[in-house]
Amino acid sequence: MRGFVVVNKINDVFYLDCDTEFTNHINAQAVEQGLLEAGNYDTKILDPSMVMQLFSPLFMSQWFLIEQRKNPCTSITCENGFIFVFKQLEDLLIVAISREKPDTEQFLSKKIGVFIRVVEFLFGPVTNEMGYSVFCRRSDRWTFLQNLMKTWELLRKEEHSFLVEAIERLHVNQLVNEKCMESLEYAMSRLQSAGEKNIHHALLVVNSKLLSLYSNRSAPSLAESDVLCTILLARLLFPTNEKLEDLFSYRKPDDSGSTTEEMKSPASITVTPPLERYESAVEGDDSLDEENYLSATETITKTKLPESPYPAVSEHVTEEETPTAEPIKGTDMMGEGFATPDSASPVTDIHKQLIKDNTGRLTPVGRSRSRTFDGMITGRVTPGPGRARSRSLNVDQQGQRADMPSIQRSSSPLPKGEPIQPVSPVIRSSPDHIRQTAFLSTQLCNFYPYQLDFVQIFPGMVIVLLSEIPRANHASSLCQLLRLLTDLLSGQKSQVQRVQGHVLYDLINTLLVKLATAMKKAKGNIERILEDIRRRWDNAEFKSSLLSYLEQGAGTEIPPGAERSLTGLHRKVKELFLHLYLYPYDIPPAVSQAMTSICEKAKVKLFDYKDYLSVKSQRNIVMTSYLDAFPGLVHFIYIDRRTNQLTAPSLNITDEGENHDATQFLKDKIWNMTCWMYGKLAEGVTVATAREGDYHYSYFMWFTDYQGAPKQIQEAYQEGDVSIPPGILSGQFYSSLKRHCFPNCLPGSVNCYELIMMHVGLVNVQYIFTHRQMLAKQFFEASGDTQMNLVL
Repeated sequence: MRGFVVVNKINDVFYLDCDTEFTNHINAQAVEQGLLEAGNYDTKILDPSMVMQLFSPLFMSQWFLIEQRKNPCTSITCENGFIFVFKQLEDLLIVAISREKPDTEQFLSKKIGVFIRVVEFLFGPVTNEMGYSVFCRRSDRWTFLQNLMKTWELLRKEEHSFLVEAIERLHVNQLVNEKCMESLEYAMSRLQSAGEKNIHHALLVVNSKLLSLYSNRSAPSLAESDVLCTILLARLLFPTNEKLEDLFSYRKPDDSGSTTEEMKSPASITVTPPLERYESAVEGDDSLDEENYLSATETITKTKLPESPYPAVSEHVTEEETPTAEPIKGTDMMGEGFATPDSASPVTDIHKQLIKDNTGRLTPVGRSRSRTFDGMITGRVTPGPGRARSRSLNVDQQGQRADMPSIQRSSSPLPKGEPIQPVSPVIRSSPDHIRQTAFLSTQLCNFYPYQLDFVQIFPGMVIVLLSEIPRANHASSLCQLLRLLTDLLSGQKSQVQRVQGHVLYDLINTLLVKLATAMKKAKGNIERILEDIRRRWDNAEFKSSLLSYLEQGAGTEIPPGAERSLTGLHRKVKELFLHLYLYPYDIPPAVSQAMTSICEKAKVKLFDYKDYLSVKSQRNIVMTSYLDAFPGLVHFIYIDRRTNQLTAPSLNITDEGENHDATQFLKDKIWNMTCWMYGKLAEGVTVATAREGDYHYSYFMWFTDYQGAPKQIQEAYQEGDVSIPPGILSGQFYSSLKRHCFPNCLPGSVNCYELIMMHVGLVNVQYIFTHRQMLAKQFFEASGDTQMNLVL
């Protein structure tokens, strides 16, 4: 039984996610208390008003502790097994509820942290967009966020990268790497020729692993948490369920056991042969079995893919006729009813309506050039020496309604006063192209607006193009202004300690003047919002009341009149941010054509390597040699927190009887113990060993200087010193940890490493420590110079 609720200070529900058991439980409680009439409600739908009425005492008590006592509860454990975990996000209260045995307080805190990171990644500082969107139905927005969180939970159970929150790279040979880099370079140059002048990065993702990254020289560094969020979004938008047995079983046996029907690889099922002749890398080899090899010019049998375990967001329709999309069954625009995650996804219907666009293809044009690439450094993904640039259109994650035909977004804002029609959270120009707005963390701004174009090459293989949104340079001033106003509303003056109040007033005024000057030629809604902000700020009564408050001490409460004016001003600045970076626009036809060309070109270059890459994504590093070099070692996970990259042997789960049970048993043991180790890390433990059953588990964290020499901790770390859960999605835990343990060191001068190992139970602790030293030495020597860029 699980529930996830987000409410504001007056208990309005901004977001709600729950399972069927939780829905039935709340509805039964509502019937028992007379809030619902028995037999006169939909048992599959949980009305948010019922949640508001039943949980109001709990929510109001938490708000009282936050605002009056300044000592809120972090969690509540009930006698009947329910666990409540609380987290405040500005003027919103996030509550995670669970009675499932595997769910602990640590997991629920991590889930809340990831949810906040996802919301900020999609909406930036305008967090209330998830509950009361101007451009999208609330039920559609909720369904999108629910599916995104379900995808994260599934990836956390399946992938090392989301378990320890670090990037896992695919290791391929030089030939494949060159082909990938040429595809990314062509994608950036092709999109630039279509009118996008500020394109910064191009990523090639295979399932949940990063294969290649290409960036222009002037691009800002790419944070690893943003890379993980991008991979998470790609897995949601283009789900896949490839298995090794599917890739290797090209013959499907019938009931009698004979192989009569040819079975294609999943990576080959939905591929349309290129229009131009492409010579295979193995063409001319007579030793190949032609019956089992699919060339680039053969007609590919349309076969139904196995059902994906990921939430249904985009499906590949393989029938000849396109199915008719059914209207959405759900709530009205304000979402008076809540549809459970089991309801039909609107994004799926959009894809089915647009599947006909896949028949028209363009011949790839232009030639790409191979350039070298520099990988990751100092905790961020650093740009390579490419030169492609692009300027993107202002496009956000809004799309079209599922019950509407293919929607087109105007290249200019809607006329003033014209009502905005609600659209879907995702915009799709073709079945293989999705456009989404995201806010990345850069050195200039924590919420720098980018436009993400996802192009699916093959199932599980996606190119992601990141380009800067027009007027993105104003985001830094807007975020700084919002932060100052938020501090004032919360009674904090952290930005201007020990200075006169008029200095803060002048700082806010300077930011407003800077924004008004930069956007003096703006028209429509942006012009109207700027005028409203200026009128509110220039109010003489408000200015006098605000300056009087700023000149007083830190314990003084803000006057009610000034608080109302500041709240209105804060709301208008958020509205300006919303219209600048999240307003729906059209995808130009030239960009749509460029995306089709990019997809076709990449298919031509990577066609002969698709199955190889699919296997590598599941068997990335076999590393069987460590069994001989480290007797008794079963599994290990090595994480370099300087670059947030991990190295671990692959765990191959197959569906073959006892082997599946044994491997899954080991995987469950590793996952559970890793979560337990991170719980100890949150308590201040950096070295831990534990023995459970037939296995011995160990965890090590250590620090080095820039030359690789070990560093002793200057100040001991204790539980509560860092309130962020371990990881990089829910916050910069390791940066905060290094600042606390090494207060006298310069930022970036201390490196952090982690090693998790699993041994058989007979191995002595002495040998475990020896293996730790040997593994750490081997990985350090393999990385070369610690300050040298890693090449993808």
